[in-house]
Formats: sequence, structure tokens, C-alpha cells
Amino acid sequence: SAIFFPRRVRPRPPTTSRQRHKSRTLATMTDNANTTMTDKEVGPTIKLISRVGDAFELPYEAARLSQTVKDAQPCEDDEDNESPEDVEILKVDSPCLEKVVEFLKHYQEDALKDIKTPLEDNTFDGVVKQVWYQDFVKGVDQPMLFDLVTAANFMAIQPLLDLTCLQVSCQLMGKSAEEIRVILNIPRLTAEEEVKARQDHRWIFDD
Repeated sequence: SAIFFPRRVRPRPPTTSRQRHKSRTLATMTDNANTTMTDKEVGPTIKLISRVGDAFELPYEAARLSQTVKDAQPCEDDEDNESPEDVEILKVDSPCLEKVVEFLKHYQEDALKDIKTPLEDNTFDGVVKQVWYQDFVKGVDQPMLFDLVTAANFMAIQPLLDLTCLQVSCQLMGKSAEEIRVILNIPRLTAEEEVKARQDHRWIFDD
């Protein structure tokens, strides 16, 4: 049988001090570049604290969509705030605040296109064409949807308020007074109150 001899490995020449210094310098520059990029991508974070004390962390840049969060910061130059203070959202419960934070994080990556009035269509999907935002409001039950409307109003998050109010409006459009009363969980309207409601909100009662 044939005999195989291992290939002779030629020894590598010793590394000079200059080469070692060059390698260390290059490694340091790469680490610094990666660190700088990571810091720039992440930026400072903030915690929003619910009514019961649960904390939800997110990038401050995302949280700044809430005027309430911005107003709670002691730093006058909000855009240069590198150490934002956590904010207690005392009127919002944990499940709802979690959904609000989910919205804020996604909005930072893919902003909701403006909902213009008069509406371009009489259906929700005809107005909001971004699938993520369609699924966001359709994936919650009626109580949570109303909680999101309240939270968006309290936290002064205009895009979220526009989105949730549009969904509520589309759900009420074409409904009878009795159906609207049940959906909104409001006391039964008197005859006079129904007449006034139809005058004030014709776009809801338009059959």
C-alpha cells in the first residue's frame, strides 16, 4: 500500500513589534467603531411605569412621540436628553400600556402614514393600508380598543389617537342608536338626546 507523508508546514516568521502594534491599533479602531454604531442605534432608553407599577422599557426616541413623556423631562433641550427620567403613567393599566409601548416601538421603525380628512374611503382598511397597523387595532377586543383611545389621549400620542378613533368610528358607522349605545356602553338615549346626537354626529348615523 502507498505510504503518505505529512506535508511539511513551513514555520511562520516571527511577528515584529511593528506588526503587533498595527494589529492592536486596527482591533481597537474596529471595536470603537462597533461600539459607536451600537450606541447610536440604541441610544438612551426610558421606562414607562403603569398604574400598578409595572415598567416597560423602550428607546427614548420612540417614547418622545408622547407629548406627556416629553413634558415630564426636566431637560429643556429634549432632543439632547441622554439620561431621560422614567415616567409614571398613572392613568393607564399594564396590559394597555404594554400595547402602547408596542405601538411606539413600531412607529419608530415604520411611522403611520397621516390619516387625512375627509377620509379617502369609508372602510378602515381603505384608509389605513399599512398591514401592521391594521392588525394592531383589529387584534384587540372592544374594551382594550377604548382603553387605547383613553391612553392615547392622556399620553398625547396623536397618531395612536387618530388610529384608534378611526377604528371606533368605522365600527359605529351605519349603526342604529341602540347598537351604538350597546357598543359604547352608555345609558339609553331619550328621544330628544337621540335627535341631538343625530344632528351633532350625522357621519355616525348616516345609513
